[in-house]
Amino acid sequence: MSDHWPLTGRGEELQLVADALADTERRGVLIAGRAGVGKTRLAREAAEAMAAAGWAVSRLAGTATGRSVPLGAFAQWVDDFDANPMAMARQVITDLRARAGDAPLLVIVDDAHLLDDLSALAVHQLVAQGAAAPIQVIATVRNGEPAPDAVSTLWKDGVLRRLELQPLSRPESEELLASALGAVSPDCLARMWKLTRGNVLYLRHLVEQERAAGRLVCEAGQWCWTAGLSVSPTLVELVETQIGAVPDDVREVVDLVAVAEPIDRSCLMALASPHAVEVAEERGLIRVPPSADVVYVGHPLYGEIRLQQCGPLRLRRLRADVATAMVREPARVDPLRLGLLWLESDLPPDIAVLSRAANIARSRLDLALAERFARAAVDAGDSPVAKLLLAYVLFMREQGAETEQILSTIDAPALPATGFVTPVILRAANLLWLLQSPERAWEVTEQALRGQASQDAALCTFRAVQLVLAGRPAETVDALAGVDLGRLDSFGQTLGRCADVIALGDLGRTSQAVEQAEAGYAVIAASPQDSFQGSGMAEFHAYALLVAGYIEDAAVVAQARHRLCAELPGMVSAMATAVLGMTALGGGDLPTALRCLGTAGAGIGSYGEISGIFYRFKILHTEALARSGQVDAAVAALQATRESRHPAYGYVESGYLLAAAWVAAVRGRAGEARQSASEAAAFARDHGQFAREVMCLQTAAQLGDAAVADRLGELAGIVEGPRAPVAARYARALADSDNAGLDAASREFETMGDVLAAADAAAQAAASYRQAGLRGSALSAGARAGQLAEQCGGAVSPALAAAKVTLPLTGREREIALLVAQGLSNRDIAEAMSLSVRTVEGHVYRATVKAGVATRAELSSMVKQFDHTSVPSG
Repeated sequence: MSDHWPLTGRGEELQLVADALADTERRGVLIAGRAGVGKTRLAREAAEAMAAAGWAVSRLAGTATGRSVPLGAFAQWVDDFDANPMAMARQVITDLRARAGDAPLLVIVDDAHLLDDLSALAVHQLVAQGAAAPIQVIATVRNGEPAPDAVSTLWKDGVLRRLELQPLSRPESEELLASALGAVSPDCLARMWKLTRGNVLYLRHLVEQERAAGRLVCEAGQWCWTAGLSVSPTLVELVETQIGAVPDDVREVVDLVAVAEPIDRSCLMALASPHAVEVAEERGLIRVPPSADVVYVGHPLYGEIRLQQCGPLRLRRLRADVATAMVREPARVDPLRLGLLWLESDLPPDIAVLSRAANIARSRLDLALAERFARAAVDAGDSPVAKLLLAYVLFMREQGAETEQILSTIDAPALPATGFVTPVILRAANLLWLLQSPERAWEVTEQALRGQASQDAALCTFRAVQLVLAGRPAETVDALAGVDLGRLDSFGQTLGRCADVIALGDLGRTSQAVEQAEAGYAVIAASPQDSFQGSGMAEFHAYALLVAGYIEDAAVVAQARHRLCAELPGMVSAMATAVLGMTALGGGDLPTALRCLGTAGAGIGSYGEISGIFYRFKILHTEALARSGQVDAAVAALQATRESRHPAYGYVESGYLLAAAWVAAVRGRAGEARQSASEAAAFARDHGQFAREVMCLQTAAQLGDAAVADRLGELAGIVEGPRAPVAARYARALADSDNAGLDAASREFETMGDVLAAADAAAQAAASYRQAGLRGSALSAGARAGQLAEQCGGAVSPALAAAKVTLPLTGREREIALLVAQGLSNRDIAEAMSLSVRTVEGHVYRATVKAGVATRAELSSMVKQFDHTSVPSG
């Protein structure tokens, strides 16, 4: 192999070697470590530094074949092989010293554990003579291999300093790859680390092998590993050379661990000879972490090579042996690992083992694996339990048609009465979410409820879910009041409490919503298999706090959930990230909101498009884009959200209408924006979603609608939390043109944490002060509005734009002037604002006169100059 790779991550070790060589109390250093960690390279680098400093350097190495030859490592300096062995040793030492001349001598002894006894004795004598002459030694030995006594006593007696060389850390390994190759993709870095674990020799060989094979390629300036590992004969030879000869019983130990890693130690001891296990551990072929009672392969490549070298029949037999041994100690068994071993062994299918594994995989959201187990369980026998499980997994994988087909084959009376998910509930859920037919889902649930003498707790809970998703919170709370959730399994209990949190939050009963959320978290904590429900609970909990005005508390909930899920794959972490984005938007942190809501959508890819689980976050993302002034992106996002509107999620309709309002607002269509906000408030009011209604009416006020004050005053006595009364005072100040009241409301919003509303209220205060002729107060309020907008990351809105306008236009004239600046014709403006063309022409004329310009083009230019934040880019 070539030597062009840089020495990386060994600066500290090189200094330790240099210090040992400079230590007059020692005669050198012994570098110990596992095979391939870089002992020889470190010794060579140290020798080159010493040679540059004027030392004479001689090198020798122990070998497996030379171990049987007396003084074999010194053969190049032996003149008379028939001489007395001790005389031969003295002769080579004399020769080495003579060749150094007047220079100090450094002797490199590589693989000193392979020295024959006489060579080891010669090294020992050489070191001993170093006390009288400038002689130093750097020796390398492999951990786990016996060394001659003459070598081991050198470090045991402290003559040589022992340096334990560890594999490179992950950052050091990645730095080495980058130094050798250039930019490397994160996936490639992760896979290389997983296989080599800081072993430099294996890393170099693997890189050069995969490059030569065309699987490690540079694409767009970044190295990517485009295929799985292929164990080449040279890689096998390299690893086996490093491992050395291995007895069959020891190899069996490695194979057993490789097929079941990590394997319980007691399980391994039941399958293999204790002596063979001990030998395998001593030689580094397996490892047992100090704080665990499980066994791993000594290095990932050992396992990869053994798995590819074993034939299929042997692997199936080994897996069967391990699985059978695991079943004898069920309390210590991971059902998922047992299921995998069973599935890939020569054991006959076991429905119980496979079904349990499928349930565990489902709870961990490894849905592809869950489907594999569930199908195997169904194939093993005509079990209605296995069929229901398969249907449930297919439902979670958004395979609605096949879910329905499997459900139609289940003999429901043959099912045991356990678990929340029954054929009826699963069919209703499938119709609701995947087949997007809420009406048919309602019919299925209704028919099942009519056919029962007593109310079924699971069915009633699912009915409550249907009610809350339809935007009927009061009925939801009433439905759940008659349900003993304690009779349900953990999944059913959590689902019921999620529905209650949504409903109570929408009703404005925030403290009760928080109580239900806390109860739900307790259920989830006691049932790790349902931990994926935690992100949904956190979303509903945080939203209830947001609409009530407890914005900091909502952020704490979101952050706590995000910390728990940050490293988890797929939907769980994506949902937690989206919840973080939701609370960031509520607090006015637009950059974080855009980042989290955008990356969360990418995190689940196409998953959720059918079931609509990400629909509500698309709404929020659209609003964040609009409030950031990204007009084209907001328009496109609104269109995409409109196309993905899901009939199951009627309860967020007011949110969709608010997003549409903000998109209209940043397009300069203030009338359309106020109309959308009014429609949102009407929807929320009609559905008894009082807390959401507060948000809608507050938004309408931010868009300039002063007619909402009375209703907000009523809601202040209905909805818990600081938002409703603050919004009511704000709207009243807007209606009364109370500039000081608007200023005060802005500060109340800021204290509450709604910085976007604070910015809009400050901007409206500036406009009100200006109209009252209070120029100084107007400038102060306007400056504060600008600062708050910048604090949000550059927020825009009609109110913020108006605070900057110095043109003496009425609101209607300004709105039309903005549309003129966008290039719209009078006819286009008339259609957008539901006015006659003649009326528009009159407003345009008066605007040009007031602005002191003569033409439409000049009016457009002036609006862009003085009102640029509201003129979209396209």
